Amino acid sequence: VVIQNNNPQQQQQQQQSIFQAGKELTVEQALERFRLGQESLQYLLDHYDEICQEGGDNVRRYLGTVGFTSGLYGISKVLKTLKTEADDIVEFSELSEELMAAINQADGSSYMAIFTTTSTSGVPPQKYFDDAKIEVKRAKQVMNELSKQLKL
Repeated sequence: VVIQNNNPQQQQQQQQSIFQAGKELTVEQALERFRLGQESLQYLLDHYDEICQEGGDNVRRYLGTVGFTSGLYGISKVLKTLKTEADDIVEFSELSEELMAAINQADGSSYMAIFTTTSTSGVPPQKYFDDAKIEVKRAKQVMNELSKQLKL
């Protein structure tokens, strides 16, 4: 499954220009990236079984933890930029932490699915993919709550 990216070279240049070290995002850029993150999560959920067939790294690509083609790539910087735009900065900060935890948990489970077939644990990859999907759903729910904070 290929991420909906028509021109990978253009996407890479755009990502690199937006996420340069020491360069702040504008609120407009952050809002657009936030929306792209929501789209990536929805696409991942809508096509989850198909994406899993390509392995754990493919799931991780959609989570933004491998490569740079996902709308979730750089999401922590996006959240930091948007924090001051939220209705309740404390609630937004807590939800941001929850989102990052869900993404990290899904990432970890997807990573485990890569190696389980060669380990002696006997745990099938699907168990880890199922665990990851729970966290992806949680991330989607948290992003919806963050949207409300941003009045999107």
